[in-house]
Amino acid sequence: MSSLGLGIWDQCIDLALEAYNAGSMGIAAVIVDAKGDVVAVGRNQLRDGLVSCNSIKMTSIAHAEINAINNIPWEKQKDWELMLYTTVEPCPMCMGAIAMSRIRRVVVGSADPYAGSVRLLEKDDYLKQKGISVEFAQGKVEEICFVLHYLSLRRRLKPEHPIFRSLQERYPAYVKKMDDLLSSSFLSGREIGRAQLMEVAG
Repeated sequence: MSSLGLGIWDQCIDLALEAYNAGSMGIAAVIVDAKGDVVAVGRNQLRDGLVSCNSIKMTSIAHAEINAINNIPWEKQKDWELMLYTTVEPCPMCMGAIAMSRIRRVVVGSADPYAGSVRLLEKDDYLKQKGISVEFAQGKVEEICFVLHYLSLRRRLKPEHPIFRSLQERYPAYVKKMDDLLSSSFLSGREIGRAQLMEVAG
């Protein structure tokens, strides 16, 4: 599969797309070391039992970040310079797992203003003293990650779910664009290809 020219995000997006097309949430995480070498990867696998990079699947804790952290090899588990890329802002469970690991830098593709827990890093004294830094991607990476997350949510949740109100407030232009596409036949299939994803997020 050809590169999108987005560095580490290429691998994140490919894994998130795999997760979405398998029926799980379109979310993925990649962990790198100080040299930028990939140490571990994971994807959401809540709803599919496919052979993948994960050892945790078909259970409520089979989130992308949990699987990526679980996949860190033993010789890297004491490395204090690991950095985690994730396509969607981590939930409280995943942020807790990050805090309990040696990861101290997180890069987020798309914010989750409803279930995301970056705000806890400043509100919880225990998490605050961990010194975890977080940055949010922008531009094309942000939109691609948003698209996969939004499509996953629309597939599983009713329109009145409060997460959609939160996303509307954070990403009004993205939400309108996706709702317009979902009302057309462009996204009528159960799966989405990479070229189609790039067109949606173009």
